[in-house]
Amino acid sequence: MKQPIPFVAADISALAKSLRKQLMACEQFPTHVEMLNLLAKASGYQNFQQFKAQQVPVGADASGVDSLAVDIPAKLKPFMDQDYVLRQWPGRFALQQQSLWFFWCRFRYGVEYSEAEVNALLKPFIGFGDHPLIRRELVNKALLGRTDDGGRYWRQSAIPPAGFERLAEVW
Repeated sequence: MKQPIPFVAADISALAKSLRKQLMACEQFPTHVEMLNLLAKASGYQNFQQFKAQQVPVGADASGVDSLAVDIPAKLKPFMDQDYVLRQWPGRFALQQQSLWFFWCRFRYGVEYSEAEVNALLKPFIGFGDHPLIRRELVNKALLGRTDDGGRYWRQSAIPPAGFERLAEVW
């Protein structure tokens, strides 16, 4: 049975411009495989193979966290619900640092992400709408690496504190 691969564009205008430019360079109408590569390149991947390798199959748990059933520390529970959605940014620094581990584990090792992809991963798990704050704090704590221009992000190797060890097993 063929496994569907979801396709989402962070910016449809940029996608359209890139596709148009690539199609204009084609001498003939692209084949199915060539069209898959055009779409993948327009989305920032090198080719369709790279795009496909980085996708989570439809119906799979995209975060990996739910299957681990990681306990939320008691002091963090007023800020985070049972679905690991941070509803409010804690005022205490120690609780802020604890909450970042639940975001860090959502990124795969060895995968580079655009800023739009980072935002797309973070937004569903932030109930107070300030995903740039979480993105910056992940970088400040060296849980995510970032290029100088802010164009690419990646998961840094890190050792979670006591009680959070299972989060390192995600991805």
